[in-house]
Amino acid sequence: MQEHLVVIGGTLALAMLSMLIHYEASFYLRLVLESRKSLSRRARIMTLTSGLFCSHVAQIWLFGAGAWVIIKLFDYTGTLGGIPHIQFLDYVYLSAASYTTVGYGDIFPLGHIRFLFGTESLVGFMLLTWTASLTFVEIRTHWQDLENSDSR
Repeated sequence: MQEHLVVIGGTLALAMLSMLIHYEASFYLRLVLESRKSLSRRARIMTLTSGLFCSHVAQIWLFGAGAWVIIKLFDYTGTLGGIPHIQFLDYVYLSAASYTTVGYGDIFPLGHIRFLFGTESLVGFMLLTWTASLTFVEIRTHWQDLENSDSR
């Protein structure tokens, strides 16, 4: 039962921290874009997408490091299967495959830690679609600006 609580508590903490990182990055990037109206369309889109990309990479590393810490501190919570010698970057790799919902299957979680990686897929899906929505709103704004300038 203790292993369940460790994994569930760790997973919830990582999920909440990941969502907080994404919210703060999104909020800050919107402030930057609003305060710098003079940026070109290309610069605005590149600022937004590169900033959100960095946010996603940070969240992937957060989940990978979190899983690594949980397994190292509480070895009864599980391990990774599919490879003979597990290294730290294997956790980050599995995190990326889970976060993006690609799920290659060459490395897979075993034991209770599966809950963490399954939940990470849901969090990643939600935050990636949030990024797509923000990017769409920014691009739509530029399309409207183009249409307005063409109609003059």
